[in-house]
Amino acid sequence: MGVLMYLINNVFSQAVFIIGIVVIVGMAAQKKTWDQILPSVIKTMIGFTMINVGGQTLGMALLPLQSLISKIFNVPAVSADIGAAQSESLTGIGTEMALIFALGFLVNLLLARFTRFKYVHLSAHVSFFYAGLIAALLKFGTSLSFVPLVLIGSVILGVYMTFSCAYVALFMKEVKGGEGFTLAHSSSVGILISSLLGKAFGNKENDLENIKVPKKLNFLREMTISLTIVMTILFFVLCLIAGPTWVRENVTSGQDIVVFSILRGVSFGMWITVIITGVRMMLSEIIAAFHGIANKIIPNSVPGLDIPLLFPNYPNSVIVGFLTSLIAGLIGMMILGMMNYPVVVFPALIPTFFTGAITAIFGNAHGGRRGAIIGSFVNGLILIFGQALLLPMIGSYAPIMRILSETDYSFYGPILGLVLKLFGGM
Repeated sequence: MGVLMYLINNVFSQAVFIIGIVVIVGMAAQKKTWDQILPSVIKTMIGFTMINVGGQTLGMALLPLQSLISKIFNVPAVSADIGAAQSESLTGIGTEMALIFALGFLVNLLLARFTRFKYVHLSAHVSFFYAGLIAALLKFGTSLSFVPLVLIGSVILGVYMTFSCAYVALFMKEVKGGEGFTLAHSSSVGILISSLLGKAFGNKENDLENIKVPKKLNFLREMTISLTIVMTILFFVLCLIAGPTWVRENVTSGQDIVVFSILRGVSFGMWITVIITGVRMMLSEIIAAFHGIANKIIPNSVPGLDIPLLFPNYPNSVIVGFLTSLIAGLIGMMILGMMNYPVVVFPALIPTFFTGAITAIFGNAHGGRRGAIIGSFVNGLILIFGQALLLPMIGSYAPIMRILSETDYSFYGPILGLVLKLFGGM
């Protein structure tokens, strides 16, 4: 048991190892030699690490916005220390979470092998934290003992991993660069809702990515450039509204707000470039390697991968989606404040960026500019109101959910919590 827990907590919880193992198995199934397998594994793992580290660091670069927004709207700031929040959150559910994570992945593989839903969820970092949410809802919302809690939680996670990939796959055909894989991410219900809203109320002929700009501004079509400029302006405007003196004393450690804003914008643009480079590096290897699994081990299977893979083809949607979801979250925060809601809720900026971006991408793919705006706005509302409903249900897991609560956590979490309550805590 000790060896198993070590492997779960130290190896299988690291998504980069899962990705590497998938490439080894896939290429071995194609009878590739070790000198062909090794370079492909290394390049895939490096590409994935660039995406993962780039995404995490890019998210952290947004965190000063939290202090600025707290000052502007006069609301208490929520701690943004991910390490401390994770340590506190796992205190009461660490063992259950780890076992649900490992067994849930096994359930996903069995469903992919023996049912018509041939989707293998490869975003281990997503399923790891979702395992924690399920463990928290079951532990703090039921009277289940250890073994049934883990078994029920594993089935719930495995079903979620499989079917979230499956319904996202239904909408991938309209998305540029989405060939050969589906998405495995905790924004899946946001993608579903955004795509449906785009189809219902939008017009995909009015593509957000085809906005005409003067010839001399064509450089703005490059994601690195446009995001750097937009984020620099966003930081600067919020610094002005919050008050330059207060910002220097409380946010920038004495640094001038112009210099601070430019450096933050450049840092953001740099990490976007890292992500894009990693996307190209990883995709060139893993899709080919996965063919071995799809042909030999789990016939016709499709890999579920992370959402930044689509960002390079949709620079405008990424920007519009983030800003629209952020505005919706702030509106939701003010509504909760006016209602005197007992739990203080603040827009979680890392989820707001990533889920806002991907819901705008799918909204745009299915409904053009209007679809992107409607989809990402609804996504922002789900993030804030869903988090407000979820936090009282999950006990010690609440600190990490205040920082990383993405659309699926905020949507499915309260539903599962209410179902458990209706059944009297089982």
